[in-house]
Amino acid sequence: MAEMQMDQALAKQLFFEGATVIILKMPEGTEFGIDYNSWQVGPKFCGVKMIPPGIHFFHYSSVDKNNRKESGPRTGFFLNLQQRDLKILHWDKQREEVDLTPASENESEAMRINLKEMDKFLGPYPYNTLKKWVSLTNFINEFVMQKLQPENGQICAFSEVLPVLPGKYTQDRIEQNLPQYDTECKSYAEGLARLPKMQLKPGTEIRFTKIPKQLYPEGATPEEVTKHSMDLSYALETVINQHYASNSQDVLGELQFAFICFLIGNVYDAFEHWKKLLNLLCRSEEAIVKHQAVFSNLISILYHQLSEIPADFFVDIVSQDNFLTNTLQVFFSYTCNPAVDRTLRKKAERFKAHLTKKFKWDFEAEPEDCAPIVVELPEGTFVD
Repeated sequence: MAEMQMDQALAKQLFFEGATVIILKMPEGTEFGIDYNSWQVGPKFCGVKMIPPGIHFFHYSSVDKNNRKESGPRTGFFLNLQQRDLKILHWDKQREEVDLTPASENESEAMRINLKEMDKFLGPYPYNTLKKWVSLTNFINEFVMQKLQPENGQICAFSEVLPVLPGKYTQDRIEQNLPQYDTECKSYAEGLARLPKMQLKPGTEIRFTKIPKQLYPEGATPEEVTKHSMDLSYALETVINQHYASNSQDVLGELQFAFICFLIGNVYDAFEHWKKLLNLLCRSEEAIVKHQAVFSNLISILYHQLSEIPADFFVDIVSQDNFLTNTLQVFFSYTCNPAVDRTLRKKAERFKAHLTKKFKWDFEAEPEDCAPIVVELPEGTFVD
């Protein structure tokens, strides 16, 4: 890790006031990072110093011992660090991952005493990207972090899965009415059928909030079903009341958590959850009036998030349909409601203008599913 050029007085203050995370015996060549930065680990690397208090995401990828250019899937973990905090972690050689088991009090005390001697083995936190990191994570707090991260603490780009039912032996497959391995596979569908059903290994899944499948209350009339299927405020209120009743802003923390897991952790399922949660927020017309502070902050969050992704990333290569423009088009139409606070309306208008100018997205065109159907009449037909 390269040393940053900074004022000596500032460096001294950061050394004593910032947090330190020590990771012992991480193999040389491992790709290691914190927040928005990553490096190749050198032979003397022992961790990171001068870390500002707050939520941080540590991530790493093991490397092939025979080919240092090839690295494994990324794994990461969140830590909420306090001022002058000291975390001591160890590399698990057998599992090729960081062991998140807390160090003993004796080891922590001994390490704190020798912290000055370890200074030359610790890389400084890269403050040049701190502002960007804070803008992407300012709503992730201890509660949100603990609620969402996997029970084992490790966030893996490729989830560890196990078969739902045993299928190693022929008898197991016969009992499950599955095709046998020794028979000829005649089609792609048949090949898929031979694969055992898999499930995430318990304790390894990110515990995202489940978006309600039923968008309306029990006993709803047909008219109410239609209303709640168009305006998702009831479903959003259900999520907030069940999971974030003490602070509705925490739902934004989950949106940021999912985005970081995708952007830096390389977890595709997190991107899918981000889209679902964003869709829920943007299509909740009544909620925009009720939770105006939440939606004002949502605009700020999206401003920073969309700065990190190419403009064409959200376009479906088959249909050329842009998920984000369609979703935000609905959101902008809802913020035009006179019941919405004027400040929020103005902020939404400025954001819309910013996206139109930067990405050339058209929010004025009528969505295809809302366009009128044009019927071709036979020549000579007259309509009164």
